[in-house]
Amino acid sequence: MGRDALRSNEHNPDAGNRVKHRMNRENLVALLHALSGVAAMVVSLFTKTELLISVGFVKLAGLLIFSLGMLLFTFAAACLGKGFLGNVQPMSDKLVTSGPYRLVRHPVYLGMAISVFGLALGMRSVWGLVATLLWFVPVGIYRARLEERGMAHKFGAAWEEYVRRTYFMFPPVC
Repeated sequence: MGRDALRSNEHNPDAGNRVKHRMNRENLVALLHALSGVAAMVVSLFTKTELLISVGFVKLAGLLIFSLGMLLFTFAAACLGKGFLGNVQPMSDKLVTSGPYRLVRHPVYLGMAISVFGLALGMRSVWGLVATLLWFVPVGIYRARLEERGMAHKFGAAWEEYVRRTYFMFPPVC
């Protein structure tokens, strides 16, 4: 982009609004959720622990759990379609209740949590498991609670009916 094009944007207050994102609480929580997942994975990669269980078994179990989580994540994201691209506020005009959403309201976050847990287990990282369970999962739950407020506002009675017949994130726990 040339200097004249940049200068013309100085006089147009709407120019560049497509790229500017206000860092509100919801966006900050989404960023914190992503960073906590990365942190849990990094901790898992660099802190191996000797376990009393066979290394081969733990690695295989971790790989299977990681793969199942990624499968759930991918399936749930595909069900959302373009609605997956939002931060915390709902992007879709349609309430998705099919696929994994028949059972849980936040299968994307469940899949992410299962995957990060599986990675930590497969890497034999007790600290990675701790980071996943005490940091990544709670931030994901908080993010999901914020999303639910937006969903209730946007979809009203349909959302309330959906909440009554589904689990929040971890069936049948909550």
